[in-house]
Amino acid sequence: MSGATVLYLNQSDGPPVADLAREAWLIERAADGEISLFLTSWSGPVVVLGFGQAATDVDLEWCRSRGMPVLRRLTGGTGVVHKGDLGVGLALPQTHLWAQGIISLYDRFLNVLEPALRSVGADVSRVAEPRRASRVRSPICFLDQLADTLVVDGRKAVGCAQTRRRGAVLIHAAVLLGLDAELYSRVFGTPVEEVASGLAPALPNGNWRVAGDAIADQLGKTLGLEVRQQPLEPVPERFLEPYGTEKWAPVSV
Repeated sequence: MSGATVLYLNQSDGPPVADLAREAWLIERAADGEISLFLTSWSGPVVVLGFGQAATDVDLEWCRSRGMPVLRRLTGGTGVVHKGDLGVGLALPQTHLWAQGIISLYDRFLNVLEPALRSVGADVSRVAEPRRASRVRSPICFLDQLADTLVVDGRKAVGCAQTRRRGAVLIHAAVLLGLDAELYSRVFGTPVEEVASGLAPALPNGNWRVAGDAIADQLGKTLGLEVRQQPLEPVPERFLEPYGTEKWAPVSV
């Protein structure tokens, strides 16, 4: 069990490459016993692929022609178009109680996110009967409704993913604060009607900092940790270097 007493709160509105690279740094620090919460929001649009997702799931040439970055994150799952939405990342030591199971970590994480988002007006709820992952998953994160999901009126509004490496765990949530169904459709080649019927904002036009503060407060109480604001230091170059490659930045602008 981790002996940490502080939840270090980091907040950033970009640039996206630095924020994604920072998560690798937070994983390294978590392996040394630090617990960090990272809240992000980018005006975007920015396409972020899951760690193992094929870049060909995205119309790369169209994104390049629009000056829209396509980047890769450390956690699994499939793609998200970030456009003023809220990203939530929690880095934990592998020894922490929450880190002991994959499914149980999703459950504990969502048990924090749901009441926190509801406290600021989001009408979110857990999925009553999570569907099993299909053999052919949608390239869009939000169109799979698994146990790592919060919904609004049956449509996915919050999706999660995680990774385990170097003695630490990072769990992510993407919280929709708006929806550009046509943009999702164009980026991923999915019918716009399917996007519109499968996704919904958790907090339409919501303030990401207000929602993030509610999550930080609820998480600190649940974990029994003091929430302490952490000034953003420059990300060491070694964490930025991968984003100079096509694998990690299929479209870099």
